[in-house]
Amino acid sequence: MTDTTPVKGEELTDLVRRAPLSFLGTVTRVGGTSLAAFPANARNERTTVVRVDQVLHAPEAFRQLGGSEVTVQLAPDADLLKVGDAAAFFTQGLVYGEGLGVAEVGRLPAEAVRPHVSMAATTADELPFSSVQRKIRDQDLAAHAGEADAVVLGTVVGLEDLGLPDHSEHAPHWWRATLDVSLVESGAAAPGRITVLYPSSGDVRWRRSPKPVPGQLGLWLLHVAGGDLAAQAPYTLLHPDDYQPAQKLAVLRERR
Repeated sequence: MTDTTPVKGEELTDLVRRAPLSFLGTVTRVGGTSLAAFPANARNERTTVVRVDQVLHAPEAFRQLGGSEVTVQLAPDADLLKVGDAAAFFTQGLVYGEGLGVAEVGRLPAEAVRPHVSMAATTADELPFSSVQRKIRDQDLAAHAGEADAVVLGTVVGLEDLGLPDHSEHAPHWWRATLDVSLVESGAAAPGRITVLYPSSGDVRWRRSPKPVPGQLGLWLLHVAGGDLAAQAPYTLLHPDDYQPAQKLAVLRERR
């Protein structure tokens, strides 16, 4: 009997959070593989070849998998499948090459996610679970904002290289930005001008940290500077989410 029970939002959100790739697929082979590079010692009754009927969410490089076959290593505690079975597979990468091998993180009945496929067809969403991914990003942003020492809306009105000595190739190369704060959403900051430190280095350790530019309006999630840095400015910007477009203020207010 086909399971048409709607999937709970929390269950789906958890699966999308844990799995980088999900798709609706149909089993075409059991106990084999579509990849020569798939490890021989991993091939067993849980090695299943699945035709991708619909990508549900995926990194950019894997959004065109529809119609192709992938090898799925079923989760140890998951039900075995037979040829012709259809399901929504939630997976993570296992083997990359001329084809794709993935490990199953979770699975849902195909019919349980079809409403998301139908809904996506009537919206501007690129993939059926794009809305779920937005929800996850908004949840993470709200959680990160809750950990910030201040959340402010402000415009960058000045930048300054502190000229601190760089003791290694991975040094942050600190700069100081001046923000003209028009609104304090949380924390002890006050409207007006405040200074924040940020690593200007493009090193892999610092590459994703915010890099303010003159005239930039945004929502800034500030963290109290510690140690010697406190003498240079009261706050720092380090986490990739410490800068957000001003419109994200509405998201934070909705999730209070």
